Amino acid sequence: MRARTWWAGAGAVAALVALAFDWGLHRAVEQVPFAPYALADRIVRLTPGNIATYLIDHLHHTAKPLLAAACIATLIAAGAGASAVSRRPARAAATFSAVTLVAGLLAPLQRSVWGSALGAAAAGASYLIALPVLVDLSSVGRRPHGEPDLARRRLLMRLAGLLLGGGVLNAVAPALGPESGARLLEFVGSPRQRRPTFPRIPGLTPEITATSAHYIVDIDISTPVLDAGSWQLHVGGLVREPLALGFDELQRRFQLTSEYAVLTCISNPVGGPLVGNSLWEGVRLDEILAAAGASEHAWGLRVSCADGYTAGIPLEAARDPGALVAIAQNGQALTREHGFPCRLRIPALYGMLNPKWVTDIQVVSAPFAGYWAQQGWSRSAIVRTESRIDTPSGARAGQPTWITGLAWAGTRGIERVVVSTDAGRSWRPAQLHQPLSRWAWTQWAAPWTPTGPGRYTLMCRATDGLRRLQDAQSRSPHPSGASGYPTRTVEVI
Repeated sequence: MRARTWWAGAGAVAALVALAFDWGLHRAVEQVPFAPYALADRIVRLTPGNIATYLIDHLHHTAKPLLAAACIATLIAAGAGASAVSRRPARAAATFSAVTLVAGLLAPLQRSVWGSALGAAAAGASYLIALPVLVDLSSVGRRPHGEPDLARRRLLMRLAGLLLGGGVLNAVAPALGPESGARLLEFVGSPRQRRPTFPRIPGLTPEITATSAHYIVDIDISTPVLDAGSWQLHVGGLVREPLALGFDELQRRFQLTSEYAVLTCISNPVGGPLVGNSLWEGVRLDEILAAAGASEHAWGLRVSCADGYTAGIPLEAARDPGALVAIAQNGQALTREHGFPCRLRIPALYGMLNPKWVTDIQVVSAPFAGYWAQQGWSRSAIVRTESRIDTPSGARAGQPTWITGLAWAGTRGIERVVVSTDAGRSWRPAQLHQPLSRWAWTQWAAPWTPTGPGRYTLMCRATDGLRRLQDAQSRSPHPSGASGYPTRTVEVI
């Protein structure tokens, strides 16, 4: 029994080593799936919409990481079981390789038989190298003192080489991605206006969100990988001239432009972090629709993506001057996670209607319910007037500080922000920083000197450019976005 337990433990660690190597290979070679993620993606696609919505409502954005962790644990358990049952490294490695192959072939999209086979073979070989070393550790202390163990040394060297190779793969993989070599032509951006100065306050969110800091939410565990050389954007449906635009042709045929704009997730809680403001660069969607001769009597667009995601976008929102077919963010080609080579940026709408990895746009006559609308989320997904408190987290009585934050309202802009330090009994206006564009968020700040120690409840609320006040009613994100006033409790000493 003790021996079997040791074999199981060694098999689990060997499986972990093999999966780490498989992860590096997956990042370096796009056709090789990472087996646990392929399994998790298949489970996502099979999960009924009401269950998916329930999990999002209760687990929020930990649902996907938990699923991915569960699938990794499942494959580690398979490695442990194979080792404990057979107690023969070669047979256990073959079993683990077969399990990895099946998991890889379950990938719902971009399935590659040879890629899955290569990944399974690499995982099996890694497992086979690691397992004997780990099992042999059980003999420590049972060998005569000073007896050389050349076989063990060779195995340890192989294991070290394996770990080093996996580390190198993980280090160089990002530089090998297709987006790293994407050619971007020069953009024509909106000229920066001279704006009134605004206080520099530590803790206030910067006006521009770095790409690496921008939130990422989608239906995928494993990020789709598309090649700009072979990718095309197809535009059809109710049009006079269907289009098929490659990455370079899209840039040459249409004027490239850039706009600062907010992107926020419909499942962002009040005052939450799932929002960012970037410089998005690409082609105005309205110009592409005009070139295709889209019908003025159409309802809107049915958008399809490489990962199977779909979205229905009303024509009015698609025709907004800020709506872009975006190919770059903050001066660089989109990353895989943010939709390389192409995504839509519709400032009026929540992120669920700003699809990534777009491959097909059909102009349609009837309203179309996309992926999340079919799961019971809002079909219109119009961004609410929202605000957030960034600072302070604490304060001292009698010492001046700042209450700061952000406000945004899609395409409507922000006219006014007011703050309260007494749980909403009284309000006073905040200073507004002129936004970078009509689609960008607005920084705000209000000076505050607490009169005495104690616990203060801070609140804020915004008024948009149509003079509509932020909705005070407290709602959860499902189905049409959270509402209510952001609140922060501050302890003053």
